[in-house]
Amino acid sequence: MGKGKKILSLLLAVLVLSSMIAGCSGQDSNSGVATSAQPTATSATASTATSTAASTGTPATTTAEPPKELEGTINVNTSAGVAEVEAWQAVADGYMALNPKVKVVIDLKPQDGYGDWLKNMLGTANPTADIVNINQAGLAATGKQVNFMEYVNNKSPYSNGVWKDQFNFEMQNGIDYGKNTLYNICLSSTQVAWFYNKDIFKKIGVEPPTTWKEFIGICEKLQTAGYQPLAVPGNFNSFWAMQMGWLAQIYADQTTRSMLEVYRAKEGDYNYDPDVDGKFKLDLTNPFNDDSWKVNQNTTRAYVAVRDGVYKPDSEGMKTVMSQLKEIFPKYAGGDAFFGTDDAGWISLFYQNKAAIALDTVARLAYFKNDMDKIEAGQPFKLNSKTVKGVQKFELGSFNMPSMEGAGIEAPARTIEVAQGFLGAVKKEKAHDDLVVDFFMYLSSKEGYSKYLSGQLKGGGVPNGPSLVYGVELPGEYEAMYKDLKFIGNCQKGCGQLMARGAPCDIQESLREWYGYTQEFFTGKITVDQWGEKHKTNVMKYIFKDSIKAAHINLSDLDNPANAPTGE
Repeated sequence: MGKGKKILSLLLAVLVLSSMIAGCSGQDSNSGVATSAQPTATSATASTATSTAASTGTPATTTAEPPKELEGTINVNTSAGVAEVEAWQAVADGYMALNPKVKVVIDLKPQDGYGDWLKNMLGTANPTADIVNINQAGLAATGKQVNFMEYVNNKSPYSNGVWKDQFNFEMQNGIDYGKNTLYNICLSSTQVAWFYNKDIFKKIGVEPPTTWKEFIGICEKLQTAGYQPLAVPGNFNSFWAMQMGWLAQIYADQTTRSMLEVYRAKEGDYNYDPDVDGKFKLDLTNPFNDDSWKVNQNTTRAYVAVRDGVYKPDSEGMKTVMSQLKEIFPKYAGGDAFFGTDDAGWISLFYQNKAAIALDTVARLAYFKNDMDKIEAGQPFKLNSKTVKGVQKFELGSFNMPSMEGAGIEAPARTIEVAQGFLGAVKKEKAHDDLVVDFFMYLSSKEGYSKYLSGQLKGGGVPNGPSLVYGVELPGEYEAMYKDLKFIGNCQKGCGQLMARGAPCDIQESLREWYGYTQEFFTGKITVDQWGEKHKTNVMKYIFKDSIKAAHINLSDLDNPANAPTGE
């Protein structure tokens, strides 16, 4: 990537919350943060997204003449969150008004089991799905997804320029410049943070922690006072794609920052940029030092480091992380009930003032406002169509990740601050792919994404965070919710959390094994050293068989890491 493009990326990053992720063909197959779903619709202000120029300073695009007459059917089969149907339908209606011979079918699928549904769909001879959450497909998506890099420089019918100028292209997760691939589009952004009941904290006399040791002390005081300290789900979905999976990646990152010197692009590497990599100097005190526009990472070198025992899944740092997580889980998160707690369970405990601290994305700020407005209006609060009794209004606060300390810990904790959405297209014949990409161009335009946000808010949903589409802003009250957030760096922008949850690239068998022996460790059935042994065995069992394939790297590529990987 040229120097000018790197500078442009830096400017965009300062203005819009987002970061790139690497790991499996430029990204981990489920590296992005999945927003914790609100299991029921909540009342929301029926505001519409405004259409003023974005705070990035990028000129707002204007709707131009529609494209030549298009014809066909587009099936939108993403997972069904709150108000997602309304959001997608608003976009579909706008698109069909411009393209009357195109039929857009909104057929969203349940969040539970979505990954399995998608893999099964992709395994059929003629999949009917067109637009999906491609990050949940894992290996099943290999060779079956549209490469958006073939289109990003095309002129868009829905703006006065090329497609990639409609949205924050540089911040997209998973761009592989070496192989010229991008398989998902992200149009919103979010951050993971801790949320707490200010009323309970004031009553107990505690302040938000900055270190993990302080966090443990606060949990102890809360439990002594009769509160469950933490409302965090402990089921498999949480360990895979949600709260516990987030924590695993966030704290693994504290132990691997110096590994960047091992797997960053070296002179002579296929993706080495002398204007960037030739000037890079690692600074562990700067959480943004390794942003993707400041240094290129060579994923093949990370796999070589694992093979050669330089990058260790059972490192002292990983053992420190697991030992410190065990100080809190499951003891302060419901004890024996922790592993059976799901989304609905933790939300109920938190809203009933029974649990004092919860982990979620910043979308919780908007959900919380809407939910408390509903409660104040005397309306029942429901989860999965069931009324939750005993919900009490309280003041909500937030704090960033407390840093762990100890053997193998190299730098302060960061969090997950990422572009979000991971919308992909199922590859079919070229003409149909062109049609689906045209719909993506509309969705990611000022007009299209304003309709999406408007439909989402009217349907009772909330935005996950700042939009990445230029010219689109959130309504004032929602924009204000995010203005005081403090960004501390994204841990998901390279190979630093490669083995945080078992083998890389979300290999399901490996994830389930990791969940099993981590549960054994948390419940005292095995020691941390035994956990390390099991973790290493798990990683090595899958990484050079399944993970490497998902990363589009061949075993032979490991002997020549300077070359562009040849695997598919």
